[in-house]
Amino acid sequence: MLDGWRIAALILSTIGYIFAFLLIPRIILERRQPGATVAWVLAIALLPVIGVPLYFLVGERRVRRHIRAKIGVVGAVESSLENRVRPGALPSPVAGNCGSVLSAAGSPPPVNGNQVSILHQGDEAYQAVLGLIEEARDHIHAQFFILDVDPIGKRFIHALAARAKAGVQVRLLLDAVGSWRALRRLIRPLQRAGGEVAEFLPALPLHRKWSAHLRNHRKLLITDGRTAFCGGMNIGKKYMGPRAETYQWRDTGAVIRGPAVRDLQVIFLDDWAFATDEAGPAGQLFPSLPPFADRSPQEGTLQVVASGPDRALRPIYQGVFTAFTSAARRIWIATPYFVPDDAIGTSLENAALRGIDVRLIVPEKSDLRMVWLAGRSYFDDLMLAGVKIYLYRPTNLHSKVLVIDDDVGVVGSSNVDIRSFFLNFELGVFLYGKKEIGLLAAAFEEDISRSLRLDPATFSRRPKTVRLLEDTCRIFSPLF
Repeated sequence: MLDGWRIAALILSTIGYIFAFLLIPRIILERRQPGATVAWVLAIALLPVIGVPLYFLVGERRVRRHIRAKIGVVGAVESSLENRVRPGALPSPVAGNCGSVLSAAGSPPPVNGNQVSILHQGDEAYQAVLGLIEEARDHIHAQFFILDVDPIGKRFIHALAARAKAGVQVRLLLDAVGSWRALRRLIRPLQRAGGEVAEFLPALPLHRKWSAHLRNHRKLLITDGRTAFCGGMNIGKKYMGPRAETYQWRDTGAVIRGPAVRDLQVIFLDDWAFATDEAGPAGQLFPSLPPFADRSPQEGTLQVVASGPDRALRPIYQGVFTAFTSAARRIWIATPYFVPDDAIGTSLENAALRGIDVRLIVPEKSDLRMVWLAGRSYFDDLMLAGVKIYLYRPTNLHSKVLVIDDDVGVVGSSNVDIRSFFLNFELGVFLYGKKEIGLLAAAFEEDISRSLRLDPATFSRRPKTVRLLEDTCRIFSPLF
């Protein structure tokens, strides 16, 4: 019996090394980030029995769109040409650089005439989401990474179901991994009311389109093609609720009204088409959206940016890198998960060395320990260059916010980490209006007041075993 086990182990090991021999050249030719290439080569070469299956499960970085919405980007761009802004006409060189790079990377040009409300509190977001749902008369389009099975998730579903019963066309798109429990239990009232529900990229290879790790991390709700809610907030009591609770995570969202909603509508429709093969859903999808007359040139100009493994370029990553390298006065970052690649890390270090005020807020404790440990491995070099790092303490920080000078603000679903930049489907809104940027900056300063600044000398004295754990997580972070 023992010899049989040995023979089976030998055969399995031999097969593993054969696959490793074939896969390693393929990985090198994929031209991943150097860190990701090294991590995969090490995992496959040293532990092929584990590394090879893991690669086939989570190694793919690209997905092809077999179908896109028939209206496509053309319908949204042509219907709002009068509100488009040439990137070179944006009010500063930093904004112009960002706008130009984002447009060249495939994002629609900036659009003006919008009304943008920034939301920082869970009760504000809760009232905004339910209010938009109640106002809908033609359709509601919603997509979220996480829909929690809790009282807030149930209230959200019942609000959608009530509108579906009233004749409003409701379409809800949920990530198959982030919302797996909701997809099995929570959505039935909405389906019974006539609403449509779809899951994005099931994780098991029993489906034609599946992926275990390419996740749709976008958060977006659109009503009647006129108003949109987006940002970093999922649906659940950790993110929002009728009251501002002490356990709620610190997060940031935005409500957008005006011509930019067309660009957000295109993103939803393309994701819906990919998940359902329904390329042209019914409804008044692109109503006439005149600009808000009371908007000054310094308000309401923004650029909607989608990024993901279905695109040849990485617009959010390239826009963020451009902003960091163009900054002249400040770079303020709030992110729950900070695992930069070499280019982003070096751009922050160089900015600090140039005398730019570079500040980074991360949570003192995180819900994803491996990512948290990997991020801490970057802190020594960043602080040595002059980057100020703050640990947010009252609760978990989930905001994804950037403020660059007084010229660019970013709010959306993307973290400053490798997964968001290179694997997830993400949504970012680049703000170019002084008022909106000022609101983001004021909230950032409020978060600084609630945070503990990390002391470089104290941090450098942490035990070597902790450093070893951080650096090990850093090596393998590109895998996940």
